[in-house]
Amino acid sequence: MTTSTTTGQPPAPSADRAPGPARALSDLAAAASAEWVKLRSVRSTWWGLAAALLLMAVVAPGAAVSTVGNMQNGNLPTAEIPASEMAVYAAVWAVQFAVIAVALPVITSEYSSRSIHPTLQAVPVRVRVLAAKALAVAATVFAASLVTGAVGTLLAHLVMRHPYLEGYGTLDPGQAAADVVRTAVYLTAVAVATVGVGSALRSAAAALTTVFMLILGLPVMLLLMGSEVGVYLAGRMPFLAGISFVDSAFVIGRFDHALTPAAGGAVLVYWTAASLAAGALVLRLRDA
Repeated sequence: MTTSTTTGQPPAPSADRAPGPARALSDLAAAASAEWVKLRSVRSTWWGLAAALLLMAVVAPGAAVSTVGNMQNGNLPTAEIPASEMAVYAAVWAVQFAVIAVALPVITSEYSSRSIHPTLQAVPVRVRVLAAKALAVAATVFAASLVTGAVGTLLAHLVMRHPYLEGYGTLDPGQAAADVVRTAVYLTAVAVATVGVGSALRSAAAALTTVFMLILGLPVMLLLMGSEVGVYLAGRMPFLAGISFVDSAFVIGRFDHALTPAAGGAVLVYWTAASLAAGALVLRLRDA
C-alpha cells in the first residue's frame, strides 16, 4: 500500500490572482469601471455635460460674431478667423467651468455624504481609489469635449458663412481636428486636477475656490502686477499654460513670456500631476 505525501507548501496562486503589474492593472480597471457607473448614475454629471454643450453652442458662434464685428469696426486688425479657434475661445472662457462642476462632486460629495467609507472598504488601496476616479472623469470629459468642440466649430463656421460675416471665417479640417483634440486635452487636465484638489481639501467650497484661483484668479492678479516677474509666473499657471498648449491667438492675444505649445502642455501636465499627488498624499495620511 502506498501513501501520499505532502510537501507542506501552500498552493500556488492562480494566474489571475497572482500579484504583479497585470493584477494591479486589473484591479485598477475594475475600480475605474465602478467609478464610471457611479459617475453616470448621478444626474449632476449629465446636467454638467449638457451645460458644457449649451455654453459651447452659445459662446462659440457669439465669439465669431463679436470678433468679425470688431474687425469690421477697426478695433481688431483684419485676419482670417478659423472656426475652431472660436470653439477654443468658448472652451477656455466658459465650458471649462461646467467641466469643473462635473469633476468636483466626484470625491467631495462622497466626503459630505460619508459614502467615502464604503468606497474605501471596497477598495482598500486608497491611491487606487483616486486613480480610478481620475480615470473615470478623464475618459468622460475627454469624450464629451471632443463632441462639444466639434459642435462649437461647426456652429461658428455656419455663422461665419452668413453674408454679413462672409470673407472672414475659414475651416481647415486638419487644423480644426487638432484644435478640438488639444482643447479636449486641456479640459480633461482641468477636470483631473479638480479631482486631485477635491481629494486634498475634501470640501466642495474650498476645492472650488482653490481651483478658481489656480485657473483664473492668480493669473489675473499676476498680470495686473504689470511686472516682468508677474507676467512670467502667470504664463506658468494652468490657465495661460493651457492657452499656450492649444496655441490660440484669439483667446487672450499674444503676451510676453508665452510658452511654446509643447512647453505649455508640459506645464499643464505638471499642475495636473501635482494636484493628484497632493490629493493622494492627503487620502493616504488622513483618516476619512
